[in-house]
Amino acid sequence: MASEIAEIARFLRASTPFDALDEETLAAVSRQVEVAYFRKGETVIEAGSHNDRLFIVRSGAVELKLAGEELTARLSTGSCFAYPSLLRGGEVRNTTSAIEDTLLYSIPAGRFHSLRETVPAFRAFFAEDEAQRIRHALAQRRSGTGFALEDRQVGDIIGRSAPVTCPPDTSIYEAVQLMQAQNVSTLAICSASGLTGIFTDKDLRGRVVAANVPLDRPIGEVMTPDPRTLTTHSPVAEAMALMTSGGFRHIPLINDHGDLTGILSATDILSAIGSNAIDTGAMIAKARTADELIEASRRVPESFARMIASGIHANQAMRFTSALGEAVHRRAAQLAEQELGAPPCPYALVVFGSLAREEQLVGSDQDNGLIIDDAARDSDLAYFEALGTFVSDLLNQCGYVYCKGGIMAKNADQRLTLGGWKDRYDAWISRPDEDRILRATIFFDMRCVHGDVGLAGSLQDAVIDLFKDSPLFVSFLARDALRSKIPLGFFRNLVLEKADDGQKVFNAKKQAIMPIIDIARTHALSAGVAEVGTLARLEALAKSGKMHRDDAESLADALLFVNELRIAHQARQIEAGQTPDNMIAPSDLSPLERDYLKDAFAVIRDALDTLRRNFAGGIA
Repeated sequence: MASEIAEIARFLRASTPFDALDEETLAAVSRQVEVAYFRKGETVIEAGSHNDRLFIVRSGAVELKLAGEELTARLSTGSCFAYPSLLRGGEVRNTTSAIEDTLLYSIPAGRFHSLRETVPAFRAFFAEDEAQRIRHALAQRRSGTGFALEDRQVGDIIGRSAPVTCPPDTSIYEAVQLMQAQNVSTLAICSASGLTGIFTDKDLRGRVVAANVPLDRPIGEVMTPDPRTLTTHSPVAEAMALMTSGGFRHIPLINDHGDLTGILSATDILSAIGSNAIDTGAMIAKARTADELIEASRRVPESFARMIASGIHANQAMRFTSALGEAVHRRAAQLAEQELGAPPCPYALVVFGSLAREEQLVGSDQDNGLIIDDAARDSDLAYFEALGTFVSDLLNQCGYVYCKGGIMAKNADQRLTLGGWKDRYDAWISRPDEDRILRATIFFDMRCVHGDVGLAGSLQDAVIDLFKDSPLFVSFLARDALRSKIPLGFFRNLVLEKADDGQKVFNAKKQAIMPIIDIARTHALSAGVAEVGTLARLEALAKSGKMHRDDAESLADALLFVNELRIAHQARQIEAGQTPDNMIAPSDLSPLERDYLKDAFAVIRDALDTLRRNFAGGIA
C-alpha cells in the first residue's frame, strides 16, 4: 500500500497543478486518491448525474460528450476532467467514457475545494471557465521573461532625459560644435512653436559632407523635418516597431502637453533587450541595391529567433517581424522607382493579409497590389506594370515568395486604379457567392506601406460604407469562417494532419489562428470598425459595445496563447536550420500546454457558434 501511495505521489508531483503543492499536502492528497480501472467503451460519468470527485487520467484515454451526444474533448495521460461539475455543485453535463482501457485517479470534492482555497496556482488552473485558464497560461509563460516591452515605457529606458536643442537658423558649424561639446549624436531643432526637426550624425555625413554643403548654411536646411514622435508613456514595443519599420534610430519624446522632453535612441532599446531587429531594419532601409536588400532580408529569420530568445511575447514578435516585412516592401518600391524613374502619377503599394494586420511571421509569402490614381493615362500603366514586376520579383528573392494565388503587383488584376478597386470590392460585396468569398477574404485586411496613403484610405472608407447595406455579404463571410475544423482533443484528435515525415500534427495557423482572424474580421466589418489588426479589431468591438468585452478578451488571449506556441515552434526550427512552418506535433507539447490548447479551442468553438447564430442564419 505504501509503495502504491508513493507511486501516486510521484505521478502527481510531475503533473500540473499538483506540482504546486508542498510535500506534506501532496502526501495527504495521495493518500486520499482512489484508483479505478475502466475497459474500453465503459462509462465513467453519465450526463445528468451528480459528481463528487476530480478525475485524473493515469493511463489510457477518455472522451467527453455533451449530453452524451456532441463530442467535446478527448483526453489522455495527465489530463484532469469533471472539475467543471464540482465548481457548479456537482451537476454533470458531459458523459465521459473510456475510449481504450484506462486507469483513473480521483480525489474527493472536499479535498479539491480546500486546495482551491489554499493554493493560488491550483485555483488559477481550475478556473471556472476556459478564458480564465488561458489568461493564467499566458501569465505563466510570460512570468519567466526578463523584459516586458508592453509594460515598460520609453521614458523609463531613455539614456539621457534632457535633449540638446538649437534653433533652425543656427549654422551647421555651430550645431556640430554643440553636438561635440554635449557628446550627443542627435540634435533637436526647435523654433518658437516647438520641435521642427532633428539632425543626426547620419545627416552630417549624408546631407552635409557628402553633398559638400557649406558649414555656414542654416541647420534647418539639412535637418530631418517633422520627425515621428512618441510620448514618454508609450510602450517600448511601439518605439521598437516604429524604428524597425522606418529604418531610423532616434525618436523625439514629448510629454502630455506636447513639449519635447528627450530623444530615445536605438541604443537605449538595444541595451535593454539585446535584440538586433532595429539593426536589421536599418540595414534594410539603407540598402542601395537589390543585392544589398536581399542580403539584409536574409537577417530577418535570425532577428526573429533572437527576439524570441530575448523573451519577447507573441504580439510583439508579430509586430516586429511585420515591421521588418514592411521595411523590405517599402525599400523594394523605392529601388524600383530609382530604376524606372519617378512615377507618372500618385500610387500606393498596399499589402494584404498578415502583413496588413501586422501579424506576419517568418516564412510568409507576399500578398500585395498597387492602387493607381484615377488620373493615370493609358500610357502610364506600362510604368506601373514594370514597377509591380520589379517589386514582386525582388520580394521573392528577399524571401517573401510568390503568392500561389497570384496576389502580387506583377499581375494585372492587382494593379488597378482607385475606381477599378472600388468596382472590384463593390462586385464582391453586392453580389457575393461562396467562390468569391473564398478568394476575396484576404483583401479585407489591407494597409498602405509606400506611396500615397490617401489612396488606400479612400478605398478603405469606401469599403466600410459598402458594408453598411450588405448583411448578405456579412452572412457569406460568417459561413466562410465556419468552414474551420476545430480540433476536439490532442493525442487522439479527429482533426490531425500528417506531416511530410508521417508524424501526426495540427496546423496552428489554419485550425486556430485563422478562425479567430475570421471571427474578428466578420464582426468588425459588420460593425463598421476601421481597424485592420485582429487584436485592434477585438478591442474596438469591445470598446464600441459591438462585442462583449469578456468575449473579445477571451478571443485575444486564445490568439496570443496559440501564437506563443507557434512562434516558439518556428524559432526552434530556425535555430535547427529548418524551414519554419505552422505544423505542431502534439507530442512536442507538454500535457499542460495541450490542456490549455483545449481551452483555446473551446473559446474559438463558442465564438464560431455565436457567429453562426448572429450572422450565418444558423447555417453551419
